[in-house]
Amino acid sequence: MLDSPSSDTPRSGDVALVLAALMLVSYGLIMIYSTGVAVAERTYGDSFYFVKRHLLNLLVAGLAFYVGYRIDYRRWRAWIPWMMVGMLLLLLAVMVTHYGASVKGGRRWLRVAGFGFQPAEFLKVVLVFYVASYLERKQALLGSFTKGLIPTFLITGLYLFLVLLQPDFGTVVLVAMTVLVMLFLGGGRLTHITASILSVGMVGGLLVASEEYRMKRVLAFLDPWSDPWNSGYQIIQAFIAIGSGGWTGRGLGMSRQKLFFLPEAHTDFIFAIVGEELGFIGVLLLLALFTVFLWRGFWVAWNVQDTFARHVASGFTTLISLQVLFNLCVVTGLMPTKGISLPFISYGGSSLMTTMLITGILVNISRNVSAQRG
Repeated sequence: MLDSPSSDTPRSGDVALVLAALMLVSYGLIMIYSTGVAVAERTYGDSFYFVKRHLLNLLVAGLAFYVGYRIDYRRWRAWIPWMMVGMLLLLLAVMVTHYGASVKGGRRWLRVAGFGFQPAEFLKVVLVFYVASYLERKQALLGSFTKGLIPTFLITGLYLFLVLLQPDFGTVVLVAMTVLVMLFLGGGRLTHITASILSVGMVGGLLVASEEYRMKRVLAFLDPWSDPWNSGYQIIQAFIAIGSGGWTGRGLGMSRQKLFFLPEAHTDFIFAIVGEELGFIGVLLLLALFTVFLWRGFWVAWNVQDTFARHVASGFTTLISLQVLFNLCVVTGLMPTKGISLPFISYGGSSLMTTMLITGILVNISRNVSAQRG
């Protein structure tokens, strides 16, 4: 299953991509300890609780990176039908079996023998592979909305509907936007993509209006101070954290907002604590690392000659780009609150494993670029 590098392919991949990923992982480990220490001590009686679990997650994520790096990217193409079937079964299992677990009002987890994971996280990888394969096979049809785009919308829509039932609105928006960007970069007409985005926006608006808690989030996003102790509480606390950091921050470990003021400080809102403890300089460093990672990802997509690899690389890099953008916009009050983690940085095993698998695949593709240029 794992392939050794061929004689005409260098063993190393894109060095800058790997270094950026390692530095982001290290940055995340430090911030998870800093942001989670107080909650871990009060809840579990162990200030290192989240760090210990994150180190275990890093071990599994490292194995995921190794698998992505060692398996020739071409092999994934043949496995796509099986991955699609498996993903469908996992999403159904979340909803209809006793292995599905509810956390904070959402039924998004599968727990088997004490091990838990979120299938929706791995759906991101599978759908990028599916769309990349579709773009390669149906290139001549992409100019047609009915023959080129509709089939993709129907397939991805089925999976996203199952995710919406969990409910996980943030993942649905993230994956839908990634698919649309992939279709545009793959040759879809701008008018068709624009119409699709407007349609998705209308559907999203109806979905928001259909649930009271989503409407509260939107209203809180527009004016969080109208309900400062309920729907607007989290974003206000994030504002206080970021605003109090200044240029250099309060200092690592010195955040006040993490002391039970800001909910989800070590997960979705960890960026706010970065701003408070490390200040504008620490934020710039983090953004610089993400910029390097994403630049190298798109560079790989631009330079690889294999069509399937190009779509895979552009899809994965777009996915990470949008996830970073959405998380930062949520934390800084530019978007309504959604459950979207910050890649490499936020605490969470499924997200970290998926991100490292994607990184390994990108590095594997970059080896192919090196071989072509050699």
